[in-house]
Amino acid sequence: MSRGNKKTKQVVGGVVSMGLVVSVVLSGCSTDKKDEPTVTGSSSAVPNATTAVEPTKELVNLSWYMRKPIDTMKDQEAIEAEANKTIKSAVNANVHFNFIDGASWEDKMKLMSASGEPYDLVFTSNWTNAIDTNVQKGAFLPLDDLLKKYGQDILAKVDKRAWKSVTYNGKIMAVPGQGPFTTPNGIVFKKDLVTKYNLDYKKIKNLQDLEPYLEMIKKNEPTITPLLVTKTVSAPGDFIADHTNVTKGIRYDEKANQLVLETDIPQFVNNYRTMHDYYVKGYVAKDAAIKTDFTAEAKSGKYAVMRDSGGYTEDGSKSTALFGFPTVESLAFYPIIATSNMVGAATAISKTSKNPERAMELLNLVWKDKKLSNTLAYGLEGKNYTVKSGAGTDAMSVDAKSGAEQTWAIWHNWLGPLWDQWDSGWNSKASLEQMQKNNNEAKTSSILGFLFNGEVVKSEIAQVNAVYAELQPILYSGAMPDYDKFLGDMKQRLKDAGLEKIKAEAQKQLDAWKAQNK
Repeated sequence: MSRGNKKTKQVVGGVVSMGLVVSVVLSGCSTDKKDEPTVTGSSSAVPNATTAVEPTKELVNLSWYMRKPIDTMKDQEAIEAEANKTIKSAVNANVHFNFIDGASWEDKMKLMSASGEPYDLVFTSNWTNAIDTNVQKGAFLPLDDLLKKYGQDILAKVDKRAWKSVTYNGKIMAVPGQGPFTTPNGIVFKKDLVTKYNLDYKKIKNLQDLEPYLEMIKKNEPTITPLLVTKTVSAPGDFIADHTNVTKGIRYDEKANQLVLETDIPQFVNNYRTMHDYYVKGYVAKDAAIKTDFTAEAKSGKYAVMRDSGGYTEDGSKSTALFGFPTVESLAFYPIIATSNMVGAATAISKTSKNPERAMELLNLVWKDKKLSNTLAYGLEGKNYTVKSGAGTDAMSVDAKSGAEQTWAIWHNWLGPLWDQWDSGWNSKASLEQMQKNNNEAKTSSILGFLFNGEVVKSEIAQVNAVYAELQPILYSGAMPDYDKFLGDMKQRLKDAGLEKIKAEAQKQLDAWKAQNK
């Protein structure tokens, strides 16, 4: 689906896909302005905005639909009772969460939309209960007026860039949650080998920089494989700078301002030519293309250089904790922040809501009141978590239950204000600060707000994905007999699968989006 941008007065201020969202579990900028969010437009049909009216004074019951965060949810009644003490006092409402299991979630929300069943708040994203689809169906209420009147704390905390990802045809259709919009990539080194060979690892920034060290390991460490790659995880430092992913095989060249096929990008071609060279020289395991468990391979301690374990850490602490032996890391690059990064978690108000004003007041209260948002997220003290330090303050540190002992969880970014999370094993204060730093330092795509809708070329997308699934392991490992022949064959197979048709459709949508952004 394309998005457009009808520029209006700015406001605000304020920054996960299931993989990202759930990793946030275990794993912007603010301003004093209280104006209107920056908006972008969309070619999607958007229902007309409802004129906001003064909320009624009587107590109302609000429903909040959400995909079930964990299977072991048990203490809902008690937790809602505790939260509703604050909610009733502040906005004269009670909230009830309707948690739907993952298998039924999509069908349930589609049925509710089709039947016009009344409800108030709902979780939406780019990966489940898709915001694009709901906007097309007219399921959500435009929020601009409601935000201006009742959403001042939301406006003060949401990253101003994120509004573009939830705005269609000039109307804001959801409130984007805070989250790690970019994750810097690192090159991980086994620390004992770095020490042994006195490697200045921080100077190594890309795949090509690794050559002298890999050669040294190959010559002197017969029990160590120099470089770890697997069937699904490529080598560290193989990034492609200044290109934003649009869909499989197609990227947007931020410097040339045009869509390009991935296999035509010089850096892509060079990276995997390098991998073929490394494979021939024995820096990569001969069976790398059929290895399926990256973490197990890394934990074996038999590799000198690896990709990071889900995000760069300056002190190597994250990879050290996961792999089980001391590591050090070099920062490779920050991925560009694109539209999809900013809609991993958002909250919408249903067009069928009987109390949209009160729903916005409730959502604003969740963003305003740290104790409330953390109660909804963590549950009850003494039952779902214990306090380690800072009792009664915004800077509390808690020991939240996890794993088999966990009976309650709503991930903070699903509620919205991730940065208000109390320090815990879910996310430490330091990790939250690092996420915000990453968001602030990463580049933002020049087409932020554009999201490709592949519905009309879904059969071609399926065929292209199948080609990648077959050839990507060979590409990652460098295990092809002849690189140039392999690359030529890959390009032809992608063309036959319909990649050019997908690109043409993406270009059509992008042109329409750009026309609305003049």
